[in-house]
Amino acid sequence: MSREGLLTIGVEEEYQIIDASGQLHAHIDSLLARAAPRLGDKVKREMMQSVVEVGTTICANVGEARDQLGEMRGTLAELLQPEGLRIACAGTHPFSSWQEQQITDHERYKMLEEELQDVVRSLVIFGLHVHVAIPNPELRIEVLNEARYFLPHLLALSTSSPFWMGRNTGLKSYRSVIWSNFPRTGIPPDISSYDEYQNYVELLVKTGSIDNGKKIWWDLRAHPTFPTLEFRVCDMPTRLEETICLAALMQAICAKLLQLRARNLGFRKYMPALIAENKWRAIRYGLDGKLIDFGKQAEVPMRDLAVELLEFVDDVVDDLGSRKAVAYLNTILTEGTSADRQLRVVKNGGDTRAVVELLAAETMGSTVPD
Repeated sequence: MSREGLLTIGVEEEYQIIDASGQLHAHIDSLLARAAPRLGDKVKREMMQSVVEVGTTICANVGEARDQLGEMRGTLAELLQPEGLRIACAGTHPFSSWQEQQITDHERYKMLEEELQDVVRSLVIFGLHVHVAIPNPELRIEVLNEARYFLPHLLALSTSSPFWMGRNTGLKSYRSVIWSNFPRTGIPPDISSYDEYQNYVELLVKTGSIDNGKKIWWDLRAHPTFPTLEFRVCDMPTRLEETICLAALMQAICAKLLQLRARNLGFRKYMPALIAENKWRAIRYGLDGKLIDFGKQAEVPMRDLAVELLEFVDDVVDDLGSRKAVAYLNTILTEGTSADRQLRVVKNGGDTRAVVELLAAETMGSTVPD
């Protein structure tokens, strides 16, 4: 598989910068100055100064992505440690207030704040983005239309944001609720061709709605610059193994859909409104809910659907070199998602500061301190 070729991947993670008390801490400028000589452009600023984004290079397989992400988590932790700071991974911070966060001083972010006001200011959320290369633009759109079906499944497996500003929200992915306040988000619509997609983008640019295609923030999009499908639906996983499992599943879903298409066996397309129904269930219940099997017109436990997803991609994962990575899904089913583990801390008598300690420990591959 060539690095420029079909089904290569790139992974982007967003980390929280936290201080000794567990609060979010605005520190991105200082961190970037120290990280750039070692990590180069793999590390970037985000909208909030308490967020650091990392991204891999183009990877032939998820093993390469794991090595790079592990190095970046370790390097950033090493650079922050002398200043009493850490990184932690989750879709939201359990108790920090969005009103206290500082927006990064950058023209793009200033323009977004002017347009979207408190919608931007409250965007203290953290996500996982995975790019899967499909160089043929028409094929990219066809796979997008079919892969949408799996977005709720992927979200349910990634849920890591049950808390918001110190409250148990009752949802497994409150990040998804905050993100839905942005325009041009959610399940992508039916797109008949790449030309139709380009015409849509051009119309929005022409009418002043956006200045470029990067402001189309669907849960799955044809990237405006790279020849990739970009999966954007997931909460930021806490454990590195969770990120790699999800990235491997996204790559395998694309590979399976391409395989079916090569055999003239297309995957059925479903209404975005139906997929959105399943997404809501994933937001609310995570692994513990039921999604709708549209073919059977019946509810099916998400845990059963996760096993079915493994079976669906089983005949492509060996070629992709990702069998071990996708098998980690069984660990997720056994131990729960990050959201489940966070809620368990509180159920066992801990507070949201104890939740942050769990997140910080698991981010670096450790168990929570006693």
